[in-house]
Amino acid sequence: MTSKKINIDKLSLIMLEKLNDSNDLDAVLMDSLKVLKIDIKSFKKIKETYYRNGLGSLMTQINIVINKMLKKDNPIDVNKFRISEKIIFYVFKRLKIIDKLCNRKKLFFIMMKPQNFSISNKILFKIADEIWFLAGDKSTDMNYYSKRIILMNIYASIFSFFVFDQSKDFSRTLNLLEKEINLVLSFGKIKKKISSFF
Repeated sequence: MTSKKINIDKLSLIMLEKLNDSNDLDAVLMDSLKVLKIDIKSFKKIKETYYRNGLGSLMTQINIVINKMLKKDNPIDVNKFRISEKIIFYVFKRLKIIDKLCNRKKLFFIMMKPQNFSISNKILFKIADEIWFLAGDKSTDMNYYSKRIILMNIYASIFSFFVFDQSKDFSRTLNLLEKEINLVLSFGKIKKKISSFF
């Protein structure tokens, strides 16, 4: 492999930018290596190490980039937030990171393709898991899965709205996110009250 240090985060973002309807990851990777002036002899090694599963691997790498940024530069003491406030904070921050990193509409339409349904679900679960982890969740029982599945659905719904949101600072997206989280919380409280009767 070339002695030049490879920035996989940067490479993955360039690949996402170059991705087109054909989803030909080999061609996209080759073009992206040229952009970064990386010896194309590195192609096979890089592909096997980071992009073995095609689009699924690329989306995983993009997710890693976003997660790194999600943990950085929090100007406020998130630890003082309630769990629901942490969830809202991290989901919204994540969306703003996506807006800075890439074309959100392009990402949305790539992941919405029927052939990418399985990849989308796996990535959504990873996103939900990471956000719950950052929020301080330590569930190990069935709640672990139910919390993540609920957040997966909320995130998918909010992301679909966010993609087309033209409001200042995505205020409409934030408003909808807060409503969705509060709705789930109120449902949980009602469920607890009903359970107490049995």
